[in-house]
Amino acid sequence: MPLSAEGIEAWIQVGYDAGDDGEEAEMYSAEATQTPSGPGWSAWIASQLGREFTIHWRNTDVFCQTVGRVWVDGIECSGEILRGPNHATKCAGRRTSGSTVAPFVFSNVNLTDDDTFLDSTSSREVGTIKLEIWTINMTGTKQFSLKAPIAQSKVHERTKKGVAHQVKFGAPVEVSTRAAAVIEYLDSAPLVTFVFRYRSMDILRANDIVSEAEVKRAASRARGILVKQEEKPAKRLKREPTAAFKPGEIIDLTRDSPAPEPEVIDLT
Repeated sequence: MPLSAEGIEAWIQVGYDAGDDGEEAEMYSAEATQTPSGPGWSAWIASQLGREFTIHWRNTDVFCQTVGRVWVDGIECSGEILRGPNHATKCAGRRTSGSTVAPFVFSNVNLTDDDTFLDSTSSREVGTIKLEIWTINMTGTKQFSLKAPIAQSKVHERTKKGVAHQVKFGAPVEVSTRAAAVIEYLDSAPLVTFVFRYRSMDILRANDIVSEAEVKRAASRARGILVKQEEKPAKRLKREPTAAFKPGEIIDLTRDSPAPEPEVIDLT
């Protein structure tokens, strides 16, 4: 079941490949949160080594344009605009150009003994997927700028603390060419923030985040999904979900500042 707050629903799907959105990740220990920047929800999910995933969200009750800003392991990756209620979208990776995306993939944690990573902010964020929803006005579009590849985050051996997996960016894949957007933020803080903390199932069990009964239910559900997939006819190309302010437009959210000012800005 998706997390839901402030008229927005959010969830993770695992196994995104070849046009298949995979299955919705089970969420554990979901709870409402309140931070200085506003309300939110957090939950735990089980990461699956080597599998791609997507972040999904849906506007159910916000009567203005919104943008979702996505971070994985502390790295801001992308964003999508929704024009109002009854629209949904997803983020499947870090956009590297107007026509390519590097997909999100769960991988083994990248350990290092370099002491410069002992107090690294990026190291502390490994194991976290964050989605912020902001209210906006879209004021225009422009050509999407090329993005340089980002190195996988590193975690110091002495600070990994039960973290077995992290996210890597897969080889870029071709997608429909899209423009970037110029937007005006309507507020100085996000409407809502969703945080998904991921760990391997073994670690979730060891930390009593997932019970044995929940493990059995998840395994049974996975077997059912596998049977359904085997029974499926040959795949057909799927339409993109109804998303974005105009068809073929996304927002380029790469920026140096962690929080936007409520003014018209060019987001490269």
